Amino acid sequence: MAKHLTDIDISNVVDVLDDWPSDAKLSWERLVEAIEHEYGVKTTRQTLQKQARIKNAFHEVKGIVSGALPITKAKLPPSLKIAGERLDKYQKKIERLELENQQLLEQFHVWLYNAHRFGVTIEQLSEALPSKDNQ
Repeated sequence: MAKHLTDIDISNVVDVLDDWPSDAKLSWERLVEAIEHEYGVKTTRQTLQKQARIKNAFHEVKGIVSGALPITKAKLPPSLKIAGERLDKYQKKIERLELENQQLLEQFHVWLYNAHRFGVTIEQLSEALPSKDNQ
């Protein structure tokens, strides 16, 4: 049975997607196998698809792998192949994180608008979380 994913598990899955080779086919089944092989986490496609970060990263990488999304590849001498692959990996990760950041900013603006609409003050929103001792 698949377990619930923690924040660390979600980050690990997204890292697997960031490292996915652009010349390898990507499917949910292959991703599940890669996660189990890389981190020893048994999960299912359905569990992965419930997480927005994973689902968005999957579709972005799938677009790159299938050729639907353009990816710029620099021509490098063979001696710099590893450095080029590392740069490609970081470029994909940066693009994914920028999109994720944009989505979080949009969500923040929705929350800010709704807080204002319902009379919640910035001070109330900025209150510290209760410590474990105060529970």
